[in-house]
Amino acid sequence: MKVLVIGLDGACMDLIKVWTREGKLPTFEKLMREGSYGNLESVTPPLTIPAWNCLATGKNPGKLGCFGFVQKVYKSYDFRLCASLSKKEKDIWDILSGYGRKVFVLNAPNVISAHKINGYMVAGFLCLSEKNLAYPEGLRDLLRDMNYKRGSPYIIPFLTGSDYEISRMLEEMTESICKVLFHFLEKEWDFGFVVFQELDGAGHRFWNRKDILLKHYQHIDRKLKEILNKLNDVDDETNIIIVSDHGFGPNKRVFLINEWLAREGYLKLRKKPSLLLINTIIRVLKEENILRILKLLMKCFPHLLPLYESLFRGAMRVPILWNETKAFCYGNWGMIYINLSGREPQGIVKEENYEELRTEIIEKLQKISVKACRREEIYHGPYLELAPDIIIQIDDYVNSVAGKIGYNKEFTEGFIFEGYHNRMNGTFIAWGPDIRENFEINAKIYDIAPTILHMFGVPIPKDMDGRVLKEIFKGDLAMQEIKYQELEENRRIKKRIKELKRSGRI
Repeated sequence: MKVLVIGLDGACMDLIKVWTREGKLPTFEKLMREGSYGNLESVTPPLTIPAWNCLATGKNPGKLGCFGFVQKVYKSYDFRLCASLSKKEKDIWDILSGYGRKVFVLNAPNVISAHKINGYMVAGFLCLSEKNLAYPEGLRDLLRDMNYKRGSPYIIPFLTGSDYEISRMLEEMTESICKVLFHFLEKEWDFGFVVFQELDGAGHRFWNRKDILLKHYQHIDRKLKEILNKLNDVDDETNIIIVSDHGFGPNKRVFLINEWLAREGYLKLRKKPSLLLINTIIRVLKEENILRILKLLMKCFPHLLPLYESLFRGAMRVPILWNETKAFCYGNWGMIYINLSGREPQGIVKEENYEELRTEIIEKLQKISVKACRREEIYHGPYLELAPDIIIQIDDYVNSVAGKIGYNKEFTEGFIFEGYHNRMNGTFIAWGPDIRENFEINAKIYDIAPTILHMFGVPIPKDMDGRVLKEIFKGDLAMQEIKYQELEENRRIKKRIKELKRSGRI
């Protein structure tokens, strides 16, 4: 038996169901009719990172120490890539590789640096160094010969490109990944994991233009057919699992969290002339016109892209007056930190007032219909102390959260991104000789890893948070007993806490 996981970043099950009923996605329709399918619930908040980390490990962020692309360093106001702040947990491919299975991993967003494995690995778009892109080392030469395109680390080209340019770029990335995938499929393998990001980019850019968005779903539909044909040429024993890290929805209402914190007196800002100038320019020119200027600069001086990107991201930073601030939010994802005395370098909130302040902020947010919760209500595990203190929920009322300052309002219409992530309508489809036909099921992102381990008869670590989706199977897999790996959980957690204390994180 073989298992191929096809990750479709941002694939929205709501759209797939509608367009399959209308006969517009024939391959998706075949896979769902002949297999099991349903919505896949993502993490909170539904971000690409840590969603792929959670899917690949079966564990919640509190057990991974990963809560976003970048996150706050414990006892510091600095932010770094999440991978540098915690010990890496084993992904399903690491576990299967350890049991002697031949595996390949291609473009998984949570793989920032390729590492030794029993097979092949190509890191995702967050990989910062070509040197760390692939394992084994000789694979890099093959990728270069194939003209492998893994996407740009810069956001400005995505924001300033024309619709045609963005569509072409997204499709070219898919074609490039498929070329490498077909090469791997011809090798000896037991388990494969590949991620396509076309639908995520299309969802952000074209959510309000369903004709363009449909074309991208149809492009993926055709690629899925090619993959099926390729597998059929090689063997007929492969089970396919299609998953997304989150779903999608409209981005009509953006909550400006730091504007609200400032108005409520929790956040104090330093008067920074450069920030005042930037905000004045934004208000006068409007963001749409600023992007037009950036587009012109890109056309005339493309070699200055790193400089534009640095200025663009720098403009999003919030100049905080720490000795007068009780709570703050970094980034654009609704993660609130309490400026706690003894934990933060210039913390002013006493420990005895910590819980009272969290309750106060959450209740005030509820009055303006913004849902928020304490970190321990969502996460659990040895890394809980690294999590934000309060997490804002993305829902039908608050489509996304931004940390921008200087707009003189708490809510704004969605801009730059027409669509944004949705936690509840991610995609799950399973198809193959061992999969039950025409069966609808709702699953959670944590369920994927234990389900795959069960398919291989590999013991499932007891600290995984998901369950085996046993009801999707037929034949021997439906009857197969679920095996669990015995772990001394309490001992492991105590050991991790000691490590955190030694490193100064607790």
